[in-house]
Amino acid sequence: MSKVAIIGAGIIGVCCAHFLQKSGHTVTMFDQNEPGTQTSFGNAGLFASHECVTANSPNLWQNIPGMFFNQDNPIVVDWIYILKHLPWAFKFLRNCTSKKTEYIAESLSSFSRHSVLAYDEIFNVVNISNNVVNQKPIFLYESKELFEKNQYSLKLRKKFNVEFDIINKEEIAKIEPHLEPIYYNGIVLKGERFTKSPLKMTQKIFNYFIEKRGVFVKSRVKGIYKKNKLIFLKYNNKEEYFDKIVVAAGAWSNLLARSIGDNFPLEVERGYHIMFESNKNLINHPIGWAKKNFYITPMEDGIRAAGTVEIAGFKKPINQNMIKLIEDTARKILPELGKVKSQWMGFRPTLPDSLPVIGESKKCKNVYYAFGHQHLGLSLAAVTGKVMRSLIDKNPSNINIYPLNPSRF
Repeated sequence: MSKVAIIGAGIIGVCCAHFLQKSGHTVTMFDQNEPGTQTSFGNAGLFASHECVTANSPNLWQNIPGMFFNQDNPIVVDWIYILKHLPWAFKFLRNCTSKKTEYIAESLSSFSRHSVLAYDEIFNVVNISNNVVNQKPIFLYESKELFEKNQYSLKLRKKFNVEFDIINKEEIAKIEPHLEPIYYNGIVLKGERFTKSPLKMTQKIFNYFIEKRGVFVKSRVKGIYKKNKLIFLKYNNKEEYFDKIVVAAGAWSNLLARSIGDNFPLEVERGYHIMFESNKNLINHPIGWAKKNFYITPMEDGIRAAGTVEIAGFKKPINQNMIKLIEDTARKILPELGKVKSQWMGFRPTLPDSLPVIGESKKCKNVYYAFGHQHLGLSLAAVTGKVMRSLIDKNPSNINIYPLNPSRF
């Protein structure tokens, strides 16, 4: 078996480590931060195996002015930043045609349909029974106009076998009586589940990896290089040889890809969340709010409101307007929310077609990529790990990853 390095200890890297270790490889994980504490920490906790619709949409064009000038918009673009990154913006917009959007949805659907079984393989040996809840998300529409505007995405979901029921105002009130009845209707997404703590779930999978003699090195990897057809990692002022290397460093992955000659149009999507105190069961299901594009999820330590999109890079400080947008809207939907416990911002890795990069490097044999999962890192982590095992073991797989191949860029 091979000596494998995995760069990145978020949920993607941890799941890759699990499956590769299970296959008999000697696996070492690298990250300058503790496992699960960065982008994987802050999501809404949904295993969104239903999700095949991304930000790429023909409907996006009409919303562009609001992204620049409306601070109440759930998608905000820093115009100074985007002017410096126009090539990426144009590539993204080219993927917003009806034809491209349908291809993206089909590709995601084909991949994500394997996610539930892939996670079940992990959960059969890692005890997460107190952490994962089999409960259907409810996605709410504020008005009939907004519901009709969203018919395009609902038709795409239906086309690619996403199961959901449309429920009316009275049915929603019975299911979640603490919600303010300011909604028109909603959809219930079938066969879904969520985690009450993304951090603890990641840590449990990681701890199992360590118990099975996996190795974790808390260090920043400075680069990858080839020497005499061998591949090495640079870290802690030393170099180490590995048979295989998996780059699963999220939004920072392209820095490593460039060290071996690859270059991907990887951009940063800043996402936000707020944690509210909660001393009673205000909600039982994750609640999505279509107008502002975020979810309110019951977590083990409170209620989390998470989502929104800001294109502004790594360096800009946290945008308090986004925090205010989330808090104000969450309180409007759920007036009994407690005090704000904490606020958070993280960096989602985003490519112009909203699809991840999964596969072997074009430039360097035995280097593999697993990044760019955008909003679906938690959802697609296990199936990504399972596919990575098949790629490294050179075993055939029934999971189609052709649309995710690094060579598309």
